[in-house]
Amino acid sequence: MKDSFWAGGAIGALAPILAYVLSNYTSIQTSYFSDKPIALYVVAAFINLIVVRFTYRAGKESLAKGIVFVTFIAMLVLVITVKIKV
Repeated sequence: MKDSFWAGGAIGALAPILAYVLSNYTSIQTSYFSDKPIALYVVAAFINLIVVRFTYRAGKESLAKGIVFVTFIAMLVLVITVKIKV
């Protein structure tokens, strides 16, 4: 795998996109996390942070930076759209 910021961005976008699809187009969110509306997004961020750890350990710093950047932007968009008080 290439050590590219853009490749990291693409990899980092997979978990938030999957969380969005699962929360909006399936009943998983209401079945398992009815009182926690952002639980799937938190799980997606956690998955990305685990991937970042392994990419840093493999010496692919640019890839990890791309994943961190996309994770940060996705969580920032979540805070703005859900209107979470920070």
